[in-house]
Amino acid sequence: MRLEKEKLIAACQESLLPCVRITPSQENAGPADSKFGGDFYLPAGAEPPEMEFLAQVNFSQVPRLEGFPDKGLLQFFLCTDEDRFESFYEDGCAWKQDAGFFQVRWYPEAPEDAPACVNAVPEKRWHLDSPKGGMNFEPSEEIATISVREDGGFAFDLGFEFLEDALTPIFQAAWEEDDDDEDEDREEEEGVYDLENSCEDTDQFFCDFGNWGFKLGGHPSLRQGEFRLEEEDHQAYSALLFQYDLTPPHDPGCQEEDTFCFFIKPGDLRDCRFDDILMIHHNCF
Repeated sequence: MRLEKEKLIAACQESLLPCVRITPSQENAGPADSKFGGDFYLPAGAEPPEMEFLAQVNFSQVPRLEGFPDKGLLQFFLCTDEDRFESFYEDGCAWKQDAGFFQVRWYPEAPEDAPACVNAVPEKRWHLDSPKGGMNFEPSEEIATISVREDGGFAFDLGFEFLEDALTPIFQAAWEEDDDDEDEDREEEEGVYDLENSCEDTDQFFCDFGNWGFKLGGHPSLRQGEFRLEEEDHQAYSALLFQYDLTPPHDPGCQEEDTFCFFIKPGDLRDCRFDDILMIHHNCF
């Protein structure tokens, strides 16, 4: 089955969402700056969580993103204690904040001269190849994530299932063309994915339409399905707040790293209430 990249993109234009893509920076970042890992902001008298510090976003440093705060500091922590992670994998792929596997903290104000709190990492921990340092931001737009389920059907992120009607004719035409040209040897074409005969093309397809990377907003990455559809109450968390994705960028052959998607209810995001978050973790196709 040979699919043309331009046709797929054109068919998905109704799913465009704004986002801010994030890349690690080598520049030093202060305790109240946007950053990955290392020291982080903690108000005087507050207790640090017994978790590993992943990242914090200072929204006064972020390009304006509709629906998101324009100031304040948002922090993400993850329980990486190795013993607890045995149950982490046994319990599924989706957790709410009260499960104790992660924590999100929100500070409406964060002084620039705040003291740094040292990130305490458990000695016996589930290792993450986490970035360290500051953040670079780039406003962007992206179409919905396209993945393929184990049964061979399509997988889209929550709320964008309507794309199946637009994409089915494209996939159907590709299957019919394969039947007509079954005995022909065709050369590789730029912008065309051969999903039947080329593992490299299949990897590239998932790379191009997977929406991988660190970011705020936009569409979450998927691998073989939308985990929020498995629980009815999870479907209320329809906005992607933050994606912490360790998949190497621009490397279609290496997409088995850990991805953490933090979802929020749109009303809570609008009102800057960050105490009810859904986290979904996945790390393989």
